[in-house]
Amino acid sequence: MRRLGALDHYMNDQHREMVRLAAERCGFSAEFFGSVEAALPFAEQFEVFFGCNCQRVIKAAKNLRWFACAYAGIDPYVEDDAWGNPACLLSNSAGAYGVTIAEHVVMVLLMLLRRMPEYEAVVRDRGWSNQLPIRSIRDNAFTLLGTGNIGVNVAQRLRGMGAAKITGLSRSGQAVSGFDEVYPISRLEEILPSVKVLVMSLPGTPETIHILNRDRIALLPPDVNRSY
Repeated sequence: MRRLGALDHYMNDQHREMVRLAAERCGFSAEFFGSVEAALPFAEQFEVFFGCNCQRVIKAAKNLRWFACAYAGIDPYVEDDAWGNPACLLSNSAGAYGVTIAEHVVMVLLMLLRRMPEYEAVVRDRGWSNQLPIRSIRDNAFTLLGTGNIGVNVAQRLRGMGAAKITGLSRSGQAVSGFDEVYPISRLEEILPSVKVLVMSLPGTPETIHILNRDRIALLPPDVNRSY
């Protein structure tokens, strides 16, 4: 039977069973490995591999026909020399992380807006204070640098908590449901001086790396809150 390999160090029993059944339906035998080191000796036998942070396996898998990356980001696999078989199909898991990352963003925003790190420091010192000024998501304005799956999920949650205005920036500048307005990223420097709360939710690509450099960060108002 044809072989499918999968890294399973982040899976539970239900995940493994789902992968196993899906593989069997397609005529594959699913084999699970707890580490890259465990999978490497079998790399040339895999036609399909599922996992992440497994560049050494992909490089050694000369007969691989499909690598299903468990991450949304595929940065380590974009060069031809990353592949044992350059003709291998690459897919990612974009769209799978919108909810969990959006919840993380909301958590971080609330900690920043409500000055949680500073209040925690007061408590650690056995002190008490309620004098640090805080802000709220409700009636506040947010700018999201990125309007993909993560950006949309963040916007939905901010709207549900009473955000007054949600502005997006994207490559195209096209309207996206859940945003009051969307501008092209080419207008970023124009938008930054009026930002109140900035959330960056962009994929890691040559176009987005260092998009917030020293000069652009200097354009932000002094009291802006940031979440990356």
